[in-house]
Amino acid sequence: MSIRVMVVDDVEVERRLLRGCIGVHRDLELIGEAATVEDALEAIPRLKPDAVFLDVQIGESDGFRLLRGLNWRPWVVFVSAWPHYALDAFAVEAVDYLLKPVTPARFAATVQRLVRMQDGEGGAAVPLGVGDQVCLASTTSSQVVPMAMIRALVADGDFTRALLAGTPEVLVCRRLGSFEETLPKPPFVRLDRSLIVNLPCIDRLERQGRNDARLWMRGLRQPLEIGRTAIERLRSVMP
Repeated sequence: MSIRVMVVDDVEVERRLLRGCIGVHRDLELIGEAATVEDALEAIPRLKPDAVFLDVQIGESDGFRLLRGLNWRPWVVFVSAWPHYALDAFAVEAVDYLLKPVTPARFAATVQRLVRMQDGEGGAAVPLGVGDQVCLASTTSSQVVPMAMIRALVADGDFTRALLAGTPEVLVCRRLGSFEETLPKPPFVRLDRSLIVNLPCIDRLERQGRNDARLWMRGLRQPLEIGRTAIERLRSVMP
């Protein structure tokens, strides 16, 4: 069964681009469009789409106002040129947040998530592209960072320590395995059970002994201590 979708964007060119993306996916059926919040507030309860591709800024209003005015909520995929709204989007339980211009590969990943949600499998593991933003949610706050800032991810029980270039690390409320499912490979490589690294950001490897070494990453003040498994894996993936 097709996923019935709507597009809400005040710019005709952007709606046309999204129509083109939707048209190449047989899993999607475009059932309507809206150029204003007012039109969308009328059309969505009437058409009852399964999902809405929603711009953040819509004329003098915004997509968040639209959602506040709905008594019946479809799945929402925000499509915006502004990355700093991503935290607000995830706070209202958006399915995904696409940055304009949307690439075919990134759009296809969102479609995969919608299909899994329709099948009742959830939508957690959507592959990301190298240029995407990543939401890092801790127990006290959240931040959205460019993927290129991530130097390494270290397992810490049910949490993951995200080591970022030039900024303090973040203890993220996600298991390391969930990052492995979504981060692009390459550049991210899992070296052992507890470590994922951004391969192009490796500065140097210092052997400390037969079975241990220090891995220096550009932008980090302290090296990563790695063991034999990680050393061997690194040898196999390094050019």
